[in-house]
Amino acid sequence: MSQAELSAIPSDCILPWERNTGWLSEGFIIYKWYVDAQGDGSWLICDRTDQWYYNSEPASTMRIFSTAPAGGACGSGYYGLGNYAGMKDGNTWYGWDVMMWSGYHLLPDTSRLATPAPTEAPPGVNQAGIAPAGSMPDTMPVSDSHGDPALDASGTPIETKVLPEAPADSRSRSATADAPRHFTTAQNGATIEEVEVVLDGLVR
Repeated sequence: MSQAELSAIPSDCILPWERNTGWLSEGFIIYKWYVDAQGDGSWLICDRTDQWYYNSEPASTMRIFSTAPAGGACGSGYYGLGNYAGMKDGNTWYGWDVMMWSGYHLLPDTSRLATPAPTEAPPGVNQAGIAPAGSMPDTMPVSDSHGDPALDASGTPIETKVLPEAPADSRSRSATADAPRHFTTAQNGATIEEVEVVLDGLVR
């Protein structure tokens, strides 16, 4: 059921469905559109969470967010966000290998660029804006801070994993435990946990 559908139901008709601590997980990918000298465009990965973020107490909803520089983390141009999230039920994680695509937008939003707008979604994303399980490549090229493909010392394009491994162990949970967190309570009594993610860049 979507958030819109939930909003249409009186709050006293909804029972909070809380997940245990560590049973909600989330991460995201920041994509940057690159156009080469021949005018061919493709998506690069500007930055991403390199590990899962988990709920630190029982909660029904978990959200993660990060504040990007005004000019964009990888220079001016077109960006998009890929969000992936998992929920544990019993001993099984569900949904973690499916990505939701935001669509693209221009940063900074006042810029006037000659760069053409993206003509396609990132690899694996279908017309509904979803990358089903198994549809995404294992790795993708990385963007440098200017929005160009990042190269190693030998001039070879640098690539990074698209998705992390399946959420699982306690070490991953403890690694993100110190991230700033905010808690609110919805009208129906459900706990909403928000986690602030600080990204330091894949190549800087």
